[in-house]
Amino acid sequence: MCGNFNMDDGETLEFFNPFINYEIVNNKPLLDSYPTYIDDNYIGYIQSGGIIKRKANDYVLLLPVVFGAHKHRAIYYATSTNLESWTFHKRKILDTNSIEFAKKDGNIFSTNNPFLFEENKYLVLLGVECPDGNYTAAYMIIDSDLNIIQKPTKIRIPQLEGNLNSYYPLSIINHDGVYRFLIYDNNRNYNTHKIYEVTTLDILKNFNEGINNQSLQCIIDSETSSGYLKGKMDDASYITYNSELYIIIGSEEYPSEYLTSLNREYGLIHLDKTKWAHDNRSPLIINPMTLHHKFPELEWAADHLGGFISPIFKDNYLYLFLTMGSDNPDYLLSGIKLKLE
Repeated sequence: MCGNFNMDDGETLEFFNPFINYEIVNNKPLLDSYPTYIDDNYIGYIQSGGIIKRKANDYVLLLPVVFGAHKHRAIYYATSTNLESWTFHKRKILDTNSIEFAKKDGNIFSTNNPFLFEENKYLVLLGVECPDGNYTAAYMIIDSDLNIIQKPTKIRIPQLEGNLNSYYPLSIINHDGVYRFLIYDNNRNYNTHKIYEVTTLDILKNFNEGINNQSLQCIIDSETSSGYLKGKMDDASYITYNSELYIIIGSEEYPSEYLTSLNREYGLIHLDKTKWAHDNRSPLIINPMTLHHKFPELEWAADHLGGFISPIFKDNYLYLFLTMGSDNPDYLLSGIKLKLE
């Protein structure tokens, strides 16, 4: 039975009001020198794909780079010492040409933050375009130098597999000794969206042998949700704060085929003992399409908000790396930071 996180009609509480409570890092796109070409291939846009803190003042942000009009996507990265000034590196980490179950020259992207599960071993969640155009869930393992030490491996999810199904992983965490894993499923129907959660004590066994259907639970369903969760909630990330577990969820108020938003918003649900509960402060982060009317210099950030949000805490701020943009030009890699109480 899917979760049902309804909001009262007219509920629009903005706990993090965009004009007051969050800052856009440097009030501009994240990269000082924003790349437009790699090896003569035109870059359509750059997404966030998960952040790694290797040590103090040493951060890596994985970056799925879209070439052309969504024809091909590969994973690159940027580095920073302070989360605010970033350097893009034209070293490719992964593309689909090296993955046996992927569409050649297709799309590959990472989601959420790589999970450190052993010393110098990071598990990276991947969405992989298949030859039939559907997406499937996979993972790989990299080291701190971003070398692949276990090649991309498909995560078998029998309940979601089939000719019409398209799904990919969103986030992974170990909380109180239990692994939790989020999966996005749109079933190739842009008006129906679900987020599933898997809980297990042995995540690699589940990934490699197949997710047990009994451990797979639908926690949000757009058909039974209202408010900002009735659209395409295709972005979600676990975070822990004050020892409590939350999921940040990005969605639209109205279903759409495209990422361009009709007031795209982010909210929270929190783990209440064994069940997920709606946080009634949601939606928390709103980026209205009219943002540039009040701040003309932010016209580049006036529409889209999201694209595999990558969260990290530093100096009493929550940093969220994501994309902003209006589709003209395409989305721009950005960061926002929210002051914590």
